[in-house]
Amino acid sequence: MKRISLLAGAALCLAAALPASAQSNQVEKTKAEIAYEQAETNFAAARDLRKSTSVDCAKGDPSACNVLGDLYRKGLGGMQDYALAAKAYDKSCDAKDGKGCASLAYMTSLGRGSEADQPEAMRLYKASCDYGEVSGCAGYGNMLFTGSGGTKNVAEGTKVLQGACDRQYQWACDRMDALGAYDPQSRARERLKDLRGG
Repeated sequence: MKRISLLAGAALCLAAALPASAQSNQVEKTKAEIAYEQAETNFAAARDLRKSTSVDCAKGDPSACNVLGDLYRKGLGGMQDYALAAKAYDKSCDAKDGKGCASLAYMTSLGRGSEADQPEAMRLYKASCDYGEVSGCAGYGNMLFTGSGGTKNVAEGTKVLQGACDRQYQWACDRMDALGAYDPQSRARERLKDLRGG
């Protein structure tokens, strides 16, 4: 009798230690299975977005061209294709969309979708900035400051980077710090330097 009680107690403890899914005969999905299903869902959504933005971009919608370019550049919804990404961004830039010009400038500077061409990247960043895209201004200011793609102009590069930083574009602010750029008319950096003791 004592032996049966011990066995029953052990069985009860063992059952209590099993996960709830095992106790109720339900099979739960593993994290890997859940992640795979989510990836399939995301891929299908991106593939559908590629189709719809391709149609809208062909009709001349610059924002659709930007999304399509991003999908091709990142390889979302299908194969990664830098040449098609550049083509979509170029169409957006031709429509005077600053975001498209900035994206095309970035790819051109790295040689993705075409040969690297720093003067062309600089021209595209300037166009982007002229169209009001803050990321384009940051890229243009950086190229001016460093002389990448054209004549080095530290003062103008600083001014353009500062403008992008003032518009809350964090990369421009970080880049100014990395380059040691500052507005020569401002005493703020000197005061900060004094406060730091150096």
